[in-house]
Amino acid sequence: MSEQIFLLVLGIWLVFAFNWITMFQIQWPEYLYSYIQVIIGIAVIFRYMILKPKNIDSIILILIILAAFLISRDRSAIGSVLETGLLIIGAKEIDYKKILKVYLGVQIPLTIITLIAGQLGIMENLTYYRGEQVRMAFGFVYPTNFASHLMFMIAAWIAIREIKCTFLELGMITILVYFLDKYYDARCGEICIILLVLSTIYLKCRMYFAEKNGKKYKTSKFLNFLCLCVPFGGAGTMILLSRFYDPSKGWMEKLDSIMSTRLALGKKTFDLYDVKLWGQYIEMHGGGGTTAPKPDYFFIDCSYLNILMRFGFVVFVLTMLLLSITIVKSYKKPFLLAMIVIICIHSMIEQHLFELHYNIFFMLAFANFNIQDDRKMIIKKQK
Repeated sequence: MSEQIFLLVLGIWLVFAFNWITMFQIQWPEYLYSYIQVIIGIAVIFRYMILKPKNIDSIILILIILAAFLISRDRSAIGSVLETGLLIIGAKEIDYKKILKVYLGVQIPLTIITLIAGQLGIMENLTYYRGEQVRMAFGFVYPTNFASHLMFMIAAWIAIREIKCTFLELGMITILVYFLDKYYDARCGEICIILLVLSTIYLKCRMYFAEKNGKKYKTSKFLNFLCLCVPFGGAGTMILLSRFYDPSKGWMEKLDSIMSTRLALGKKTFDLYDVKLWGQYIEMHGGGGTTAPKPDYFFIDCSYLNILMRFGFVVFVLTMLLLSITIVKSYKKPFLLAMIVIICIHSMIEQHLFELHYNIFFMLAFANFNIQDDRKMIIKKQK
């Protein structure tokens, strides 16, 4: 029962948080957000009263996460840090596919409603320009945010469907990339969606030929190791490039131009702020939510740098640990593993790694991965 209550609370939070990424002007009751946070806390406490975990190492890690996220919430003045920690530890022993299904069950209908409302003029449809390229937001706060939102939904869909994801579905996703390129010009999101499709095709082919030879496909130890290295490599690369960015070096200036000045903004972050143990308040002025010029534009797009500078070194280390736990637990789930690795690559450019209303995969570290797919269950029943 505690699992159903937690999933229900997660769904309610996702509905509320969806408002953060769209142009819907909903006047929620003044203290509703605080009430939702309290309800999440109660649901997590109730869940652990039922579970009664006995593994002391797990209990210590959970307490460290909760304490660190609570302190970081106070220092960074970002309220969502606390419920992020609560939702992560509350997902303990819940089937990861159930969490992904709740996520899609909320996101898909609300996304459709937003797109329709944006086209009908019920809500503002922001239009941006990159040179002569028209970039439409279709009811969302920014074109790249919408592309990222779609990427995470597609990743969740593939992680649920796995090998049952058909080539027709993959073809439709590929066509979607064309429309994203035409109307959104969100290069990072587009590239990562293509990577999702290619990795899915690769895994489907490998599994098909393995089964044809009477074997089961398993990722190699070397490939598993490379996957585990991706978040550390991505974080280290972006943090070091930002810290030591020098526009006088041609290759750095060219790379910064390709990344839409992310390195220059990262360098500015290091010039203005020091790395804090528990985080700090950093006022950012992004381009989302309005088409008005932002002369004081300042935004930390790279997720790894964003987490390090805003939430602090401790939360950054815990984030990398949680990613490592999730990746290691995914070794026997190749499709899920591929989705998480691509999300880690995406996080080098975009800021959504820590945002559960985008990246629901971030709350899976303590979830239950020991589930059998439908085909295995059918074979066992036949035996």
